[in-house]
Amino acid sequence: MDIYSTRAQLAAIEVMPREYPFLHDAFAKDAGTVEDDKAIYDYRKGDRPMAPIVTENAGGIVMQRTGYQTREIGFCTIAPERVIENNDLKGRAFGEKVLGAMTPEQREKKLLARDQKEMLAAIDRRIGWMVRQVLLTGKLELFRYTNEGRDLQPTLHADYGFTNNYTPATDWDQNGATIAYDMEKIFDLVYEGGGAVTKIVMAPDVWNALRNDEKWMKTFDIRRAEMGNLETKYKGQGLRFLGYNSDNVELYTLSGTFVNDAGTVEAVMPSGKLIAGSDDILNVFYGPVTQVEKEDASAEHITYIKKVVPLRYGSIESNAIKNRLTSRPTVVPVNVDAWAVATVL
Repeated sequence: MDIYSTRAQLAAIEVMPREYPFLHDAFAKDAGTVEDDKAIYDYRKGDRPMAPIVTENAGGIVMQRTGYQTREIGFCTIAPERVIENNDLKGRAFGEKVLGAMTPEQREKKLLARDQKEMLAAIDRRIGWMVRQVLLTGKLELFRYTNEGRDLQPTLHADYGFTNNYTPATDWDQNGATIAYDMEKIFDLVYEGGGAVTKIVMAPDVWNALRNDEKWMKTFDIRRAEMGNLETKYKGQGLRFLGYNSDNVELYTLSGTFVNDAGTVEAVMPSGKLIAGSDDILNVFYGPVTQVEKEDASAEHITYIKKVVPLRYGSIESNAIKNRLTSRPTVVPVNVDAWAVATVL
């Protein structure tokens, strides 16, 4: 069996564990692959129309099926590559035994497996960034990279019409803050939009403002409190579980940073913000991947209906082999009114 073939690598990739960031795990779900080049989805904004009152014996009144529209959106293409050159196969690799070292062929197989794992994690981080963008802005705006650099204009732009933004009259770290009232208003935005609030994810400075507010802390669930000290639980990757509020909603803080496409450092959860929502409010669809895998007269375009597709090709002139992973995701809301974003500081 050719372990370097696309089909063999596909089988290996499909059993690799995915490493999605927390915002993806908390609010998005994998909606599967799509055979067409665009994802067709039902767009919905929450509304609750009442049934009409009619004159007796006059029959009924037709209610329009308002609240959703069928729309379509394209897929972006994510395609990281790693190059294996002769120099990468010479000498002992990091962590390799000093005695009884591997052959260059064995070293190449190990390097390929490591590269695939790291590229898959990089794809997951990009999808997590897309989820973050839709959650915080209600928009999906993507820039494309070419061999010459980044395009100046976005190649995929979708505005889902998100309006559930909330700003309190008084910041939560100021005297006179009405945190309990503001929480209720945030929940109302979601409930009126047809959603539910089962979890709140906030920036660390928001939590600092909450725990310094004695009035609000009296309403906080104290199941994780001992001897007057609040014991939060660190979950890794910047995530900390805080406990439950008086509505039995899970509370989390999310710290950490990433480097955006402009090369600047951003906080994963922007300072002063929180997101209130529930599971599976966003769908992540994957489009088909079409690629050419041979360079001779038998070359042809092959299409895969897979989330991630590998490709291995070489250059005789440079004695180098490139390994690529390609994924074509897009992110759409199930109901664009099913969550709220609050700027409280």
